[in-house]
Amino acid sequence: MNSHSKKTFCSRRYCAKRQAFTLVELMVSVSILVILMLVVSSFVNLVQRTWVRTNSNISQFREARLAFDAMTRTISQATLNTYWQAGTVELSKNALGTRFQGTSYRRQSELQFCCGPTVGGATALFSTGTAANYPGHGVFFQAPLGVTGLISPPAGESTAVADTQNMVNLLCGRGYFVAWGDDSSFRPQFLNTRNVPKRTRFRLMEFSPTAEKNPIYSDAYRLSYSDDGLSVENSKDWFRNATDSTGGTSAAIEQTTDTESEDASNREFTRPIAENILALVISPRLARVGRNEAETYKIAPSYNLDSTSTGAVGGGDDEFGPQGTQHLLPPLLQVTMVALDSRGGERLSFDTQLQSEVAQMVTSRFNSAASYATDLKALEDDLIEKRLAYRVFTSAIPLRQSRWSK
Repeated sequence: MNSHSKKTFCSRRYCAKRQAFTLVELMVSVSILVILMLVVSSFVNLVQRTWVRTNSNISQFREARLAFDAMTRTISQATLNTYWQAGTVELSKNALGTRFQGTSYRRQSELQFCCGPTVGGATALFSTGTAANYPGHGVFFQAPLGVTGLISPPAGESTAVADTQNMVNLLCGRGYFVAWGDDSSFRPQFLNTRNVPKRTRFRLMEFSPTAEKNPIYSDAYRLSYSDDGLSVENSKDWFRNATDSTGGTSAAIEQTTDTESEDASNREFTRPIAENILALVISPRLARVGRNEAETYKIAPSYNLDSTSTGAVGGGDDEFGPQGTQHLLPPLLQVTMVALDSRGGERLSFDTQLQSEVAQMVTSRFNSAASYATDLKALEDDLIEKRLAYRVFTSAIPLRQSRWSK
């Protein structure tokens, strides 16, 4: 072998040695690869857990968000259909009849808008019930929704249809409040036959009679004003003791919820639209333009507003005239809804003491509009302390039919 061949052979052996990896190098490389895989795996796992948790929270509060949007959209259509009517005084009586003399005009309406604490006190919306079962506030009003019932099927057809032609502006009564109870009246009948346990929850309830069964036009619940127009009879009776959907005997509003027995001619007035709703807070307010914070809620400093009465401001305020806020809608309605997640709702159903404590958190607060922000912050702190996941929905709703004048 010549010298050139030896050099070439040695060079190839050297290159072969240099191209191989030692055991130490392989172990270091594998260790680095394992560490990188662990880091990537941990990161992917963290992202996945975050996505699942976020998606779960969105899904859990989706029902509450949809119910809140539907409620605020309906409230914005509230109306009183106010008109002016001349006051009269009796001059004399004779065989030909009674002579009257017209006096100053005053606002008048056959409709009613009222909001405030659901139970407790003379101004509460309900005359019966406990704060533990009806925490927070409620609101009841009339709106041109045009929702009607079903009529008999046309000749030769078997399906009933809604009689809504040219009736889109018919007035319907509406109301929203929170109630605690089981679902025995709402769930399908077959669940009862299979002994499926009842679900007890806080629920957002909607009072929604159809136009042809609007209780405020019933003789038993029609508003009746005195001669001076300042006092009224049957106030709030149209939703407190509304007749059931079959036109039968009167019943308390909380009893007209047996939706499982509904059919085309039998529709209950009150039904749930969302579960795990802890509280509603309804605050009537004036427009903020040119006012400080205190002046915006002076029409309802205790959250109570009843369109049939002169209101908290009375007749001495030049802005409202001698009738105060009677037959006036608030320009703005600040609506706040507190919703729990499904796990929190489940905890309350099994822990009666926790349910009572949570209800007390709501009922012990929201009695003064001046302390609204403080009360809401305190409620959130209490829910965090109880380890209850929640979400707060808030909106200032302008009422389209609000018209202010003296």
